[in-house]
Order: sequence, then C-alpha cells, then structure tokens
Amino acid sequence: KPKEERRSLRRICADVKEDWFTKHKKHIVISHDTVSRRLKGGQSCHQFNMETKAWLKPEEEDMVILYCLNLASRAFPLNHKTLKIYVDTILRARLGDDFPEGGVGINWTNRFIERHSSRLGRYWSSSLESARGRAVNETTNREWYKLLGNVIKEHDI
Repeated sequence: KPKEERRSLRRICADVKEDWFTKHKKHIVISHDTVSRRLKGGQSCHQFNMETKAWLKPEEEDMVILYCLNLASRAFPLNHKTLKIYVDTILRARLGDDFPEGGVGINWTNRFIERHSSRLGRYWSSSLESARGRAVNETTNREWYKLLGNVIKEHDI
C-alpha cells in the first residue's frame, strides 16, 4: 500500500476492537504485542499448553481416537466412562504414581471430544432410545456382518 494508506499494528487492533463493538455491542481485548508475535510465527497459549501440559502425547491421542472408532465400528457406545477408563489406563502405565488416583475428569473427556469432534462427534453416544432406533437398519446390519466376517477370517473359524 502507499505510505499514506498504511496503518500501524496498534491502529489496526484499535479499529478491529471498534468494529467488533459496533457489530456485537461487546468489548474485546486485542493485544498488538500478541498479534505481532503470532505474525512472526510465535505460538498461541493454547499451542504451548497442548505441547507442555497435555496429559496425552499426540501419538497417544491418536491411539485413543482409533480405540473409540474401533468401539464404534462394533456398535459399542462411546461415552465419558469408557473414554476415561481407557485414558486412565494409558496414563497410569506411562506415569505410574505421578498420575492422580482419580484419573482424568469429565471436563477432560469433554474437551477431548470437542478437540476431536470432527473424527468422533458422529459416533458419540446419545440416549438409549435413539440408539435402539438406529440399531435396526440396513447399514448397521451390513456392518455387523462385515465385522463378523473379518473375525471369522482372522481366527480361521
């Protein structure tokens, strides 16, 4: 842009705050230092926390997702209790006594499902009545017989 049309980062942040307030009638805080750091490739607080403070390593998260998808393919419900038991087992094996006795909580499982909703959302269990309603359909029956066939082949039955 020509020099007379350029705006400083502070001015841009102030303009965005004003626009936001005009549209949403809510004040927000935009730090020009944070925007500058992010423009230079810096990490967000969320990225930093995920890398340094997350219970599961990325490869363990992938294992948990595959486990959930495997359960879903066998028509077992995905719920907080099942997820918690599996994650607690993984973390106790790796961390031993450093892992809290109570394990991960319901908030952790909620956030895990939110983070991976694109992969797990459609398999997450709903009420029993709707599960029963979905159980008797052509797709479910086809998948069940496909699974049965795989087990028969796998075990030479």
